[in-house]
Amino acid sequence: MISPARKLSYQLLSQIESRHAFSDDALNSDDIERLDVRDRHLTTEIVYGTLRWQALLDYLLAGKSSVPWQQVEPEAKILLRMSLYQMWQMDRIPDHALVYDAVELAKRKLGRGIDRFINGILRHLGRTRPWTNDEIINAAPAWVRASLPEWLWERWSARYGETTAAEFASSLNRLPQPAFRITERNAEQLPVGTARSDLVPGAGIRVAAQDDRNRDLRYQDEASQMIPYLLGSISGCRIWDSCAAPGGKAAILAALCGERGIVVASDLHIERVSRMAGLLNKQRPKPELLVADAARPAPFGGCFDAVIADVPCSGLGTLRRNPEIKWRFVPNDFASLQQTQKRILESVSGAVRGGGRLLYSTCSTEPEENENVIESFLRSRPDFSLESPSSPPGVEKWTGKDKMVRTFPSARLWDGFFAALLRRHS
Repeated sequence: MISPARKLSYQLLSQIESRHAFSDDALNSDDIERLDVRDRHLTTEIVYGTLRWQALLDYLLAGKSSVPWQQVEPEAKILLRMSLYQMWQMDRIPDHALVYDAVELAKRKLGRGIDRFINGILRHLGRTRPWTNDEIINAAPAWVRASLPEWLWERWSARYGETTAAEFASSLNRLPQPAFRITERNAEQLPVGTARSDLVPGAGIRVAAQDDRNRDLRYQDEASQMIPYLLGSISGCRIWDSCAAPGGKAAILAALCGERGIVVASDLHIERVSRMAGLLNKQRPKPELLVADAARPAPFGGCFDAVIADVPCSGLGTLRRNPEIKWRFVPNDFASLQQTQKRILESVSGAVRGGGRLLYSTCSTEPEENENVIESFLRSRPDFSLESPSSPPGVEKWTGKDKMVRTFPSARLWDGFFAALLRRHS
C-alpha cells in the first residue's frame, strides 16, 4: 500500500507544477485535513522540501539519468525529486519504502516503462548517496548549491555579494515561523506553544510545533501584520485598503480605527471580495467591502485620511512559504508588474486628503517593484513626500536611511516586505 503522505505529496506537487497552485494554499486543503497528524506533517515536509531544494535535486538526478534531464517528463521529475529529497533529508524513512511508493505511483500514473526508469535512478542514488560527497556538491554551480534559479542568484550576488546572497538563499530554505492574530477568543489564554510578538501588536507567534487543525486561529505572516501599524494612530480615521484581499490587513485596520472610524476594503475580483466577506464576517467593527479596480481612477474624491496600496507583486519576499515562485517567475515579468503597480499608486493617491497618508507595500525584495516605483511616483507627484514611520515601536530597526521599511527574511523568520509611507501636503 502506498503511503498516504507520499501519495498526496505527489498529487499536490503535480497541482503546483501543472496548475500553478500555491504551495501554502495546497497545504491547507481539505485533502490535507483528512490525513492524520503524522501524515500531515510528513506531506508538508516533502512538498516544501522538494520545492525549496529543486535546483540541487535536479542537479543530482540529472547526473544519474540515462535520458537528458530536460527531456524527462514533468510528472516523472516530480516523483524523482520528492523521493530523492526523502532519501537525502529524511533518514528515518527506509529507502526501500520510498522507492516502492515511487515505482507504484509511476505505474499507476505514468505507465510501465517509466517505473523502471525511476526505479533504476533511485536505487543507484540509494547505493552511491552523492549528496554525502563534498566534492560532488562543491562542483555544482553556486546557484545550484543555493537552490535558486540562475538569474536570481546572479541578481542577489551582484546586490549583496556572494556570501550574503548565499546566507539569504539558505535562510529561505528554513521553515517559516507561523504567526496569527490574537483575538478576543484566544487573548486570555494563548494556545500552547505560542507567544506574543515582541514587535507587532496583536500578533501571536507559534514557537513550538502543535497540531492546530481544530484551533480557531487566523494565520497571517508577522511582517504582513505589521503593515497597518505603519500608519500610526488611526482611531476614528477614514481608511481605504485598495487591494485588500484576502482581508487580513483590513481586519487589523478596522480594529485600529474603532467604531468611530470607517474602513473601506476593495478588490478587483468579486470572488475575492466574497471570500473576504466570509473572513471578516465576525469582525467588529466590520470594514465596508467594495469591488473596485485600484488601477483605474479612484471612485472617491480626496476624502480618506489614509490609503493603503498593498499592490500585486512577484511575491519574491515569500519564498520561505511559497518556494515554487522562484521556479515560475522570470525577469521579464517585472516590467508588466511595475506598470500595474505605478498605475495603482497613481490612481489611489487621488483619494488621499490633504495632510493624509499613502502607504505603499509589496511582499517583494526587488527594487523594480519597490524603490523604483516610489521614486517614479515622487518625481511626478511633488505634493507627496516620504516620511519615516514611528509605529510600531521597534520599526526603526527595519527602516532605512531612505525612510523605507524592509523586512529581511534572513534576519527574522518572516516574509520579505517593503513599505513606503508618504504624506500628501495640504
